[in-house]
Amino acid sequence: MSAGIEAESAQPLLGRRIVVTRPRQQAASLLRALEALGAVALALPTIETAPPADWRPLDRALARLDEFQGYIFTSANGVEAFFTRAAALGLAPRPAAESWICAIGPETARRLGSYGWRPHLVPERFVAEGILETLSGKPLGGSRILIPRAAQARDVLPQELARAGADCEIIAVYQTRIPAEAARRAQSLFPAPPARPGADAVLFTSSSTAQHLAAILGADYARRLAGAALGAIGPITAATLQELGLRAAFVAEEYTAKGLVKSVIDYFRKL
Repeated sequence: MSAGIEAESAQPLLGRRIVVTRPRQQAASLLRALEALGAVALALPTIETAPPADWRPLDRALARLDEFQGYIFTSANGVEAFFTRAAALGLAPRPAAESWICAIGPETARRLGSYGWRPHLVPERFVAEGILETLSGKPLGGSRILIPRAAQARDVLPQELARAGADCEIIAVYQTRIPAEAARRAQSLFPAPPARPGADAVLFTSSSTAQHLAAILGADYARRLAGAALGAIGPITAATLQELGLRAAFVAEEYTAKGLVKSVIDYFRKL
């Protein structure tokens, strides 16, 4: 095997400039994984978390956790906000006896486990629809379910649970916003045409990361992104790109950062 073929096999993304739009505090491992594969990994956080507009709904819920039969955590950020606020109030929250805990995916489950809450349920598909599939065999009628989540979130989960007879308490434990430094960085990487984008691919890890980048780049965002392959962490994010008039060149089959890395490798290997 020649040295060139060996290098390509060990580093299939060699020289590829790949933008990661994930929040800064969550992007490090993804950036390292891309760099290990030979990519020039470029951090462009288009989203950051901030406290909710009002902590009082969460404070009240933390004081009566024993009233709930189920708890659903839809993101690792939600877990961190939930337990960080509890600690600020001097509380050590515990789930009610005989209750169940659901985490949307493995990273969320790990965060919960670090606080002593071991999820009973983790769906195979790491989206709201996957949670609904996992809960489909449970008798939900009359049960009270706590869902700590982002202020901006899809409503499919609480709507479908309500149809099943559950009483859902939705609490915003954080909100998302565009980082102050994102505009300058984005304009530099994606200049106005006829200049070409300074990246071979852009990885979107949520619908918000895509929506925020479009907002940052302005009305001509589609032209600015033309020429870069856009990758989505899952079908919901891919659908958001489509709503924006963009197309996902590749979509992760496993809705995780690891799955997204695999999909970008597969994409460039086929070129």
